[in-house]
Amino acid sequence: MRSVLKLALLGALVLVPTARGLTDDDRLRCKAGKLGPYLDFEFRFVSGHFFTLPVRQFWARTVQLRVTVDVEPIGGTPGEAKTVVQHLGSEQTVPPGVRGEFNFPTAISVGVGKYRSSWRIQDISGRSCSGTRTFTAKRSGRSKHVDISLRPGEIVDTGTYLFRGEDRIPRPHLAEPRRLKVFLSLDVLGRRGRVVRPKVFHLLPQMAALRQLARSPSFNQFSVVAFSFEDRRVVFRHDYQPTVNFAPLSRVTGQLRPGQVDYRDLIKGSELNFFDRMVREEMDGPPRPHGVVFLGQDLYFGKALSRRTVGELRNTGATVAFFDASRFTWTGPMGRLVRAMDGKEYRLHIPTDLARAMSSFESRARAAIPQ
Repeated sequence: MRSVLKLALLGALVLVPTARGLTDDDRLRCKAGKLGPYLDFEFRFVSGHFFTLPVRQFWARTVQLRVTVDVEPIGGTPGEAKTVVQHLGSEQTVPPGVRGEFNFPTAISVGVGKYRSSWRIQDISGRSCSGTRTFTAKRSGRSKHVDISLRPGEIVDTGTYLFRGEDRIPRPHLAEPRRLKVFLSLDVLGRRGRVVRPKVFHLLPQMAALRQLARSPSFNQFSVVAFSFEDRRVVFRHDYQPTVNFAPLSRVTGQLRPGQVDYRDLIKGSELNFFDRMVREEMDGPPRPHGVVFLGQDLYFGKALSRRTVGELRNTGATVAFFDASRFTWTGPMGRLVRAMDGKEYRLHIPTDLARAMSSFESRARAAIPQ
């Protein structure tokens, strides 16, 4: 029987360049497949490799790997070189006779430009393999008119980038508070349509959209309500403030436990009852929002929201939108409510979808600002 051992990822993910298969017993044997560069939802280019190491070279050994990636701009591209280090390991000794492969990726994110990426993998015994790759990150096709979020030649560690802090943006053209409330669903549907525990990479479109909304020139106060249909609870919220606080979101994603709910929550319609109650409580009373965005994957419950809720929210006067990261085409409670409030729905399937969604939402929000 063929078995595959999994390595525990102890550091940030990093992507790297091509490697050669090595046959010398004093060196590691490894292969590397190219990944990217491709444009992600943060409007940066991600590039790297997916590594494969045969298990048999670790028989009777404890696996401890250090992956070092040096990336530098070349060919006239401005910017400074960056080194990213990743540690991977397994706690037990690999039994002799076990077959299979260790597989893991590494990744870096860059701005427009040409780069050289040199990588080296070394184990606890000092054996190593290495390689070098050059690649060019450039706009093409539908991404030609997208504003890249990194400067030409800028290099960042992909793994630590998602929940970074957001600086306060001056908006002197807004004389009065303009409030945006974002309802962020953290539920994620797996390949079989079942809700699964969210991982960081599952939430990339949602976090990228939230960051773009936090930079909106049409609003200067932001409130975020992060919730789970599956858990029937709000897992994080912050009241209106000049910036969005991303740090707590990196912690709450690990707190969700799909399938583990109170027995009372198994009653039919409990997801909609929770959503109905949450939205009314958040929207009721001062200060009222000038914009409302629902963000995330919509879930299908086969039932409409209460007429009372729709009636109370329909005439709020807010600019309403749904940034839909769903993999399926149904319309769930978030989509239904947005349509009932005469809002717009935007599908987020590829990064350029987010750029178009923000452009449309900003046009509508600007039109609602008193002149």
